[in-house]
Amino acid sequence: MAKRKRKTPPRPQPRKQTARSKRQPLSEAQKKKIYWTTGGLALLLLFIYALTSYESYASLYDATYVGSERCGDCHTQVYAEWEESPHAWMTRQPSETSVVGNFDNFDWHLPDSARLSPADERAIAKMMREGKDYYMALWHSGDKDYKRFKVDYVVGYQYRQTYLTRETGGVLRRLPLQWSVDRREFFPYWNLQEGSLPSADDFHAQMQSQNSAWNLFCARCHTTNLEIAGKDIAHTVADVSWTDAGIGCEACHGPGSQHTNYFEGNYINRIAAFANSKLRGEPVAYIATANKLSKGQDLSVCARCHGADIYMGTTDVYRIYEPGYSRIGKTNDLSDHFKQVPLQAGRKVPTVECWDDGRPKGVGMLFRSFIESACYEKAEVRCYNCHNPHANKSPRATGLLEPSEISNSYCLSCHTNLEGKIAEHTKHTPGKEGSFCYDCHMPRDIMNMVSGTLKYSRTHDMSSIPNPENSIRFGVKGSPNACNECHSEQIPEWAKEKYEEWWGGSKETAAFEP
Repeated sequence: MAKRKRKTPPRPQPRKQTARSKRQPLSEAQKKKIYWTTGGLALLLLFIYALTSYESYASLYDATYVGSERCGDCHTQVYAEWEESPHAWMTRQPSETSVVGNFDNFDWHLPDSARLSPADERAIAKMMREGKDYYMALWHSGDKDYKRFKVDYVVGYQYRQTYLTRETGGVLRRLPLQWSVDRREFFPYWNLQEGSLPSADDFHAQMQSQNSAWNLFCARCHTTNLEIAGKDIAHTVADVSWTDAGIGCEACHGPGSQHTNYFEGNYINRIAAFANSKLRGEPVAYIATANKLSKGQDLSVCARCHGADIYMGTTDVYRIYEPGYSRIGKTNDLSDHFKQVPLQAGRKVPTVECWDDGRPKGVGMLFRSFIESACYEKAEVRCYNCHNPHANKSPRATGLLEPSEISNSYCLSCHTNLEGKIAEHTKHTPGKEGSFCYDCHMPRDIMNMVSGTLKYSRTHDMSSIPNPENSIRFGVKGSPNACNECHSEQIPEWAKEKYEEWWGGSKETAAFEP
């Protein structure tokens, strides 16, 4: 039987396009509808994601220290500024780059005024290097020989440099000779401050004092998170640690563990925190930010180290203070202690001296001079208004730390009643010496021997008024005034006469008009 021939299926014909089957382009209205629908869905999903991802934070908290390097992972710009600052370089181990003093087999002799016997003619200190190590050897009259001390840390480098040696009990002992950057030589800093004669025996006595145990006393201001686990009464034993050797980020912003944990890997928290801070004025989560703190809390950050006129019993309070918002009651505000020591006319205690009229005089009184001012009492002036907090030797803006039109403008932002009246107010030609706010209201009245050379820094009592009457009463050396500081060839009576001629003898400051 023959096979049936299989029919080939007919080839499909192309479908004729009709008006109905043609794809019509979307209208603008349809496109907008799709865009808005898609965008709305995306925002809804983002909102749902944010709701499920955002973590609320507590307004009160306690944290641990993580170190400045961790802060630099996110805050790259300010970290780079800080990393090159004197704060960052304050405390370092000795090296070619950190040591500024002369340790090239240098012999140090007593000044002529302190050589009281033939024995005082010998060098009483020798500085030397052995490989990478630095040493200071001091003459010991009892042993009739030099005793060598290895330098384990150096502190400072701008004005002077201090040298520390580690003792067997763990104490970092301050050596008696320091390096003056101005003078380019070693000098006995504390003898200079006290006005006493240096000697070999005095140098060893200095190293027996409690205050020479640097890591039990001074280090609270030269390190970050100084923790003292143990010590003895005589300060010969010290079990001490710190987070940063130097003034790190957390010295001013408080411990950062909760802050870093909260933001790390969670971009929703970052966005929400930025919005809450900028739009709602809330503090940044788990960290102390200067412009979100109260005036007392904010200024405590600087007062901790620059407000030295406190009672000895308060030093531990200052050491354990940390910026922040503690839940368990840690000290976050030192403002109750700012004026705890009364100003005492004629006080001569080194670094916290007062003028004979009672005004702050010593370098340790710089912060005190600020809080004695009407600018502190009546306004919201903060240290970082003028000083760059991350590059701490730089101005916040060029010209702010010197007599200039820029610094005048800063003062006039509050003293608006004096705008356009500089010549009338100062009685000096605008742009010339005597026409700037600094000249009369921030005279150089703070005695500063930090570098081994007597200098006078500007008082921070920005509302101070020249008072020639006190200069007549106590003498210019007991009560200086801004007029005679410039016109040193004149006597205080001349300044008083000019003062009364120009301002009618008024001692009132210009009214604040913030």
